[in-house]
Amino acid sequence: MKHLRPHSKEWFTALSKLDPQQANATRKMVKSAGSEDVCSMCGDRPASDYGVADKWFDADTQVTYRLCEDCLSIRATNEGERLVPLAGLEPRL
Repeated sequence: MKHLRPHSKEWFTALSKLDPQQANATRKMVKSAGSEDVCSMCGDRPASDYGVADKWFDADTQVTYRLCEDCLSIRATNEGERLVPLAGLEPRL
């Protein structure tokens, strides 16, 4: 299994196919912040990288997000997603 580094060019391309609205919103937040190290959902810091269990950009590539603690909790609770920290996992593209 591979995963894409959140906010990379490849990640934005994959997210644009899966969720164009979220890709556009995240692109604007990253640009406004002047840094890729912000939450994919709200633009807050600090944020860490997570993979979404059982959700895929394509057959081989797990969906990933960079999330702050609040958005991590919201997605796990409201969306019912199981999020796995990506810290130290390879390969990253």
